Amino acid sequence: MVIYDDDEDDQGPIVVRRPVYEAGIKLEQAEAAGGIQSFDEAEAKMDECKAAGKTEEAAFWKEVYDFCMTRESVAADTEIVILEEGETYNWNVGKVERKS
Repeated sequence: MVIYDDDEDDQGPIVVRRPVYEAGIKLEQAEAAGGIQSFDEAEAKMDECKAAGKTEEAAFWKEVYDFCMTRESVAADTEIVILEEGETYNWNVGKVERKS
């Protein structure tokens, strides 16, 4: 789940699950070292998983794609909120909450 509030006056936060964040950052590091665009790589992995019938893996790479694409389209200093297992983000109060 990558969520970005598309309010023009507000550049964030970007809310992302920890595994998605880590995969996206790894792709961005490869991109910086001369690889292809991070979101293109995530999309390719998503398409491979879809073709192999791996729907859960495809959904994961779709989240990574969304995260990388969002990072490309917002200011560099946009806040990133990383959710750990069992956490959600409450947009009404602007904070992370733990599921009980």
